[in-house]
Amino acid sequence: MNFRIAIHNRPGSFSDRWIEYCSEHKLSYKVVNCYDSDIVAQVKGVKVLLWHWSHYEYAAQLVARQIIQSLEKMGIKVFPNISTCWHYDDKVGQKYLLESIGAPLAPSYVFFDKFKAMEWIDKTEFPKVFKLRSGAGSQNVMLIKTKREARKLCRKSFGSGFTPISGYFADVKTKSRRIRTRAQFMEKVKRMPSSLANVIAARRLFPKQNGYIYFQDFVPGNKFDTRITIIGDRAFGFTRNTRPNDFRASGSGDIDYNLDKIDERFVKVAFNAAKTIKAQSLAFDFLFDEEKNPIIVEISYCYQNKAVYDCPGYWDHELNWHEGHMWPEDAIIEDLLNEISS
Repeated sequence: MNFRIAIHNRPGSFSDRWIEYCSEHKLSYKVVNCYDSDIVAQVKGVKVLLWHWSHYEYAAQLVARQIIQSLEKMGIKVFPNISTCWHYDDKVGQKYLLESIGAPLAPSYVFFDKFKAMEWIDKTEFPKVFKLRSGAGSQNVMLIKTKREARKLCRKSFGSGFTPISGYFADVKTKSRRIRTRAQFMEKVKRMPSSLANVIAARRLFPKQNGYIYFQDFVPGNKFDTRITIIGDRAFGFTRNTRPNDFRASGSGDIDYNLDKIDERFVKVAFNAAKTIKAQSLAFDFLFDEEKNPIIVEISYCYQNKAVYDCPGYWDHELNWHEGHMWPEDAIIEDLLNEISS
């Protein structure tokens, strides 16, 4: 049997819905394992590979980008393609990428030399936001208020370094606020053993983050950020309130779908950036700078599917509004199928 679509099955990821979609629409597909040594042989003859790999999968961090580029050389349409994912979970890479295309990135600074970093710390103004290059949901993000704090971080950054994977019970208060129903609680309990095992394995396998230090300017006065998720010619938007007594909104789980709070300039910037990057899908996190202009603080090809589905609709690139809920996985697979059909 000739299969048009190959799906790497990772329970709890976009693959759950992709498999449902293919079954519902009677599309020919097969499940593959992208970590198998013979993955190239497994996908010969397919038109599309769908692989929702995550930042906490050690094997994916080792080989996902290399496999994707290799399969694209075979003429296979892959989600994510390399333009969409090479910078995933790499804030340093995102800095250079967004600067190169003239996108309004929050002013960011990276140093690979301890003495140059210390010189800069002596001259710059604080507070600043310290970030590791990896980590999601505001993990590994801290507000540094003084030069003394910054020097201490600098010594650690160029010394013993940081473990990039937080413990399973880290940020437990914020995680618990996201659980709003009994069903969500039971699902969390059901997945706890495997999630805990993944965290333990990741903390053992992932190398320490050291040899560099990365800061962004702190922009005061933002009580929420704006998440714009681009999928092809669709822009889904919502805002996220900051955590109580905190400056961070990412990972708060406090989502607001009030369209009146979304500045359409964010939508335009996100469309333009995604098009220039040639990304199939990207989530953009925006703040206002002190002049109330849009600035990007992070981008990611991974995001929560339910948060996007709960949006009441989406904008197209001409800012026409399309009412109705849509699973992001459906939008992704439909775009790929349209691409191979054309």
